[in-house]
Amino acid sequence: MAVRDFISRGIVEGESETLERGNSIFRQGEDVHFFYLVTKGTVALADHTMGIDEQVVAPPDFLLGITDLLHDTYSFTAYTLEHTELIRIKKVAIQKALQENPMLRLYLLKMMSWEASLTKTAFE
Repeated sequence: MAVRDFISRGIVEGESETLERGNSIFRQGEDVHFFYLVTKGTVALADHTMGIDEQVVAPPDFLLGITDLLHDTYSFTAYTLEHTELIRIKKVAIQKALQENPMLRLYLLKMMSWEASLTKTAFE
């Protein structure tokens, strides 16, 4: 089961958003209020503390920012490399759903692990 399934079943609420090329989704150091499910398009991640400008990641159905679930601020900047369609999900909605749904908890732990390894590899 994917995050999109949890949204379609009403377990997690999300709001569609469309961004054109070069738009910022969030910036490193900003407060974490949302996570973004990338459904179409490509997103780049940048880590300004490490001086890395761009790594192409975020295939469709990638929950962008989930590694910062337990943090107050985003640990990297994310911006679009092309026309990108997203579903914006409130952090508090994810936290609430995690308490109520063990399958979502398991899925997000897997996703957090996958994203952490992907971004670590991308920034090495």
